[in-house]
Amino acid sequence: MRRTFILTACLLFAAGCATPNLRVWHNANLKATGAIGSRGDAVYYSVCIGTDEFPYDGRQAFAIRLPSGVLLSSDDFAESTIRPIALALLKTGDSIIRHDPKRGRHRYFLEGVGFEYEGDQLVTLDISRVWFKEKGCIPAIAKTASGTFHPFPVPEKHLNEIFGPPDKTEDSFRW
Repeated sequence: MRRTFILTACLLFAAGCATPNLRVWHNANLKATGAIGSRGDAVYYSVCIGTDEFPYDGRQAFAIRLPSGVLLSSDDFAESTIRPIALALLKTGDSIIRHDPKRGRHRYFLEGVGFEYEGDQLVTLDISRVWFKEKGCIPAIAKTASGTFHPFPVPEKHLNEIFGPPDKTEDSFRW
């Protein structure tokens, strides 16, 4: 009897551990990473657009609201727009500016949003909820600057509204 109970408990535990809890959502050069809830719905804590092979190309029209209240439309992602905002946020300790001379890239990290440029080209854009300087930075995204903003983590329903349906999703298990 005891052996049966232990075997049943182990099987139930193993089945629970094998349930996917991580979802990666793909749409062209956009990748969102999120957690799968107990009902199978996902909330996304990170959105990355662009890679070295397939840089950010502006095809996704959307807006970002930084925690400080700064609104950025996808039309405003030029380095000439982002750099002054990053310099202003340096005064409050809410931004980091890095230069990688080996790769010839500049990276600006503004309250949970990272912009990486090579020359004038925006290569990658990362948006995520993070802890920065011992405080939380929770950016929000919307379809347009006048639309409804959704703070991170973003439910899959809102991600689909903003960026369209995914090309594919991948579910996996992560400890």
